[in-house]
Amino acid sequence: MFAIVLTTALLCQTSPETAGLTSTLNSHFYHQFDSSITNGGDVSMNSVGAELRLMSEVTDEDDLEFRFQFQQDDWDFGGTAGLGGLDAWEKVNTIDMTVVWTHEYSKQDRWVFGGIVRASYETDASTNTQGGASVAYVHSFSSDLTLGGGVGVIGQANADPKAFPIIVLEWKLTDTLRLTSDLSTRFGSRTGLELVWTPRADWTFGAGYSYSYSRFRLNGNGFAPNGAAEATSYPLTLRATYHATPTFNVTVFGGIVFGGELEITNNARQLVQSTEYENAGTFGLFGKIRF
Repeated sequence: MFAIVLTTALLCQTSPETAGLTSTLNSHFYHQFDSSITNGGDVSMNSVGAELRLMSEVTDEDDLEFRFQFQQDDWDFGGTAGLGGLDAWEKVNTIDMTVVWTHEYSKQDRWVFGGIVRASYETDASTNTQGGASVAYVHSFSSDLTLGGGVGVIGQANADPKAFPIIVLEWKLTDTLRLTSDLSTRFGSRTGLELVWTPRADWTFGAGYSYSYSRFRLNGNGFAPNGAAEATSYPLTLRATYHATPTFNVTVFGGIVFGGELEITNNARQLVQSTEYENAGTFGLFGKIRF
């Protein structure tokens, strides 16, 4: 949810206006290599997913965007001690449905309002559908600098609703270099900043640092039946994107995940496990098709 309003506001602020309906299909594969868990065992993770975006210009001042996303994270715990020995959870499914309304208040100012329905749950658990909303204000100081901010709130499994800040940044440093909050390697609930270099029309390169957050319902078979788990980390990512055509591009990326933390809350909302894992290498692929 952290990037839902952020990315949309930035795209609406910096992209040329086009009439009618524009569609984009994004897909990803991501692998996080094995890493030792502080209280025992080890963990790795694979993630696959797809996102469909439908964008429509409703009036000269108003745009609507609809997003439908499915993601499956396959966690692999190993070892005989600590969280690794518990085999705490396995496959986690996340389904998002989002609508974003962008209103152009003036040539330099936009308001962005978002609503989301999300279900994030381990296989065989209840879907635990949650809702949320967000609002952000975006201002263009010049053709080279756009800055905005806002706030959002979303429900969580076995916890009170979570509030979060929204930051929007698009800063053109040179003709080929820019700093942006619209992460090219964004999936799930990642938010952060990326330095983007465009040496030629068909290639772009980026270095980004982000915050990744996930909370989901557990099934009734594990260490904390019908409880909830939370995974957070700070990924540092380097990527290369090849723009094969104006409507298709592919991205290869890799990096390191810092500050990984894992928590488990039981069905009574009591924290029963909290641990960290060591820095882990990552690798992934993204694809984008516009039609």
